[in-house]
Order: sequence, then C-alpha cells, then structure tokens
Amino acid sequence: MLNGFKSIGRLALIGSGSEIGQALVTKLVADNSPEVILIGRDGDFGLDITNKAAREGLVNQLFGKGDLDLAIIAVGVLGNNSAKSEIENLLDAMDVNYLGTVHLLALIAERMQVQAHGTILVISSFAQVRPRNDNFAYGSTKAGLDFYARGLAAKLRGTGVEVKILRPGFVKSKMTAGMTVAPFAITTEECATFAMKALKSKKTVTWAPSLLKYVAVVFATMPAALFRKISQR
Repeated sequence: MLNGFKSIGRLALIGSGSEIGQALVTKLVADNSPEVILIGRDGDFGLDITNKAAREGLVNQLFGKGDLDLAIIAVGVLGNNSAKSEIENLLDAMDVNYLGTVHLLALIAERMQVQAHGTILVISSFAQVRPRNDNFAYGSTKAGLDFYARGLAAKLRGTGVEVKILRPGFVKSKMTAGMTVAPFAITTEECATFAMKALKSKKTVTWAPSLLKYVAVVFATMPAALFRKISQR
C-alpha cells in the first residue's frame, strides 16, 4: 500500500504486451521500488479480457493478495486484422476496448473504494475525438471507454480513488508498424513521459503530446465538409 511518502507500493500493468505500459512501468520502477504485477494472456496473472469470469477472477486474485495502489489499463486492439472480416474486427474491438476494459475498470474501482485509495490509469486515444473513415470503428470503442472513465472519475471524487485518462495520438510502436505516421507522432518512451505527467496531475485528462488538446478542439468544431477533405489526405 502507499507508504508515508505516498509512493506506489504495488502496481499492476494490465496489458503487459503494451509498449507504452512497459515504458511507463520502467519509469515508475526508477522512481520507487514497487511490487510490479504484469498481466498478459498467460502466466500467474493470465487474463482473457473478453471473458467475464476471467475478469472477475483476476480482480479477486489481485486484491486478495493486498492493496493495489495503481492499475494501468493498457489493453486494446486496432481492429485491423487482415485475416478477419470488417464485422469480425469490429466485434473484437468492441469486446476488448469497450466491454472488457470498462467492466475491468468498474471492478477495480469498486475494490479500490473498499481500501479507500488507489489510482487507475486508462489509456484512451485521440481517435475518440471525431469519427474518421479509416478508424471510426476503433475510435468509437475508445470514445465509449473515455466517456465512462470520465464519468467514473467524477463519481469517485472524494473517495480516495482517482481515475486518470491518457489520450495519445499516433504512437510509433509495434502496434502501429506499417501504418502511415500521423502528424504529432511520438515514441512509446515519450508517451510514457506524458503518462507520468498524468499520474501527477490534478486533471483527469492528459493529452500526449499536449498540443493535441488544441488540435482536438479544432477537429471537433471543424465543418463536416472540411473535416472529410482533411481526413482523406
């Protein structure tokens, strides 16, 4: 649990294959000496994020071994598996990015309220700002997650439990390999630096990079015809 200096004693990275999550954990370990629990598909804390019982079992396992100070939720799929149909990819993205992740978020928040402290970092995406032809399915799942996380953050205010949301733009990683690099792209290491900023911030939402906060305002208010033209470039 949190010590007298409010440093992290026990943290879990849910989505151990996430390069952003890995980079963030490296920074957190350098700052403190926390117990780190890596949660992927296999291992002592294996998880099938699409399985309701598995999600419930994981949370029971995590909190059954002591207080959890920080949960980093870094699971997600782009929904661009070439071996699957468009509909199948959509269902995968919905199951992983929204249904599975939101349920897990709710379960962890519930248990953190019992211990009366803890932080949950949710990795959202710039893609949730406005639908584009090339990624509206993925963006819709992140928009749903982002919406729920913001609502939960407000609901938990004053309980000792915090929800922080990181909204990265294009991050150069294995997940985005082969894709056209978008403007304001950052590395996983740079994204982890913004994640550290999010954990220390009093704000609920942190953009990565910070400039995207202003780009999002422009995108959200841009006339539809102009937005379609820009999105097709």
